[in-house]
Amino acid sequence: MKGDPMDMFDQMDEMFARLFSQMSRDMSTSGSKMYGYHIVIDNGNGPGDVTEFQPALPRSTGEPVAEVHHIGNETMVIAELPGITGDSVRLDLKGTTLVIDAGDADIHYHTTAEVVGVDPATMKRSLKNGVLEVTFGNLPENEKGTGAPGK
Repeated sequence: MKGDPMDMFDQMDEMFARLFSQMSRDMSTSGSKMYGYHIVIDNGNGPGDVTEFQPALPRSTGEPVAEVHHIGNETMVIAELPGITGDSVRLDLKGTTLVIDAGDADIHYHTTAEVVGVDPATMKRSLKNGVLEVTFGNLPENEKGTGAPGK
């Protein structure tokens, strides 16, 4: 590592000072807005970078956000589906896209998630308190590029 290792911490302190300063200005002048920040620390090879994300556009109530998590040799998709029962959830794997449809005449949700390199035969689902979890086993490394066949 070049230079003094403490330089990296000084750079981090400067980035956080800028970040909190901007957040304070934004909160005091514009009310309650949602923003996000992406912080990159460059291993001491140069100054880090703080990038501000613009507020996301609100999604319609029928489009929950599906989160995809890769944990060990499994891939898990999590989606919030308030008011839904287990028998009203329909899952369809089309290529590498998991399609989630859920609901009845009163409530309906639709969303998709990309699940590359999963074994469709290992799909398991669980719905507890309106949170859907769909878990897949991952394919071996040499098969990941082929995609998963549709169901």
